[in-house]
Parts: sequence; C-alpha cells; structure tokens
Amino acid sequence: MDAKEELIRSFYTARSRRDGSAVRKMLAPDVTWHELGPEQDYSGVHRGRDRVTALLERLVDVTGGSFSLEPINAITTAEHVATNVRWHAERGGTHVDGNDLAVFRIADGKIAEAWFFPDGFDAEALTQVFAFESD
Repeated sequence: MDAKEELIRSFYTARSRRDGSAVRKMLAPDVTWHELGPEQDYSGVHRGRDRVTALLERLVDVTGGSFSLEPINAITTAEHVATNVRWHAERGGTHVDGNDLAVFRIADGKIAEAWFFPDGFDAEALTQVFAFESD
C-alpha cells in the first residue's frame, strides 16, 4: 500500500478510536481543512492543527459519539489521496448518512490540506444532527 494511502487509512482508524492525539500527529501544523457542501455550522475553511482537531472532536461530541466514517477505496497521486467515505451519525432520534469524496494533500508525511465533497444525504437531517447551537 502506498505510504500516503496508509496515512489516510490510519487517520480514519484513529478517528474511529477517538484518538485525538494520533489524529493531531497526522496533521501538518498549518493544515487547511475545507468543509464544502451545504452551509452548516461546521462549513468553511479551518486552518491549523488545533482548530482542525477541535472541529473533528466537536463533530463527534454533538452527535453523542455516533458519528462514524468508513473509507472505501483510495486513489493516490504524487501528492494527493482521494477516497470515497461512507458516514453516518445520529442525534435526538434523527439519523443521517451519506458519502464524501475526500481529497487530501500530503506533504512531508502529514495531511497538509483536505477537501470534502458531500453527496447522497438528507440535508434537513444533516442540519439537525450536526447543529452546533443545539449542543
């Protein structure tokens, strides 16, 4: 397996274990995280290891720990890894699931930048499950 793909798979494994320390170590200090798609409380561009780690932890917190992600396939290039990710989460009796096309730029063995393109989800349920103001 390509080292970049191994990094991304390890990243998702660490997220599923809720291992914030391991996640943090895989991010470049100046990482840029692009949450695209419909406008949500977490949407936008997040910069820096501390902010990105805090965002990822908050997404788990607002879902009571139910947020899970499963990378399926990966394509690697000289600097990037693209993977399709199946995800789901629940909150207050509302369930949402969908897919992301996740693209990661790798530099010096760390995740330097990431873009997420969501697809196949219920937009209203997504808002209910991941709203920050309700937590």
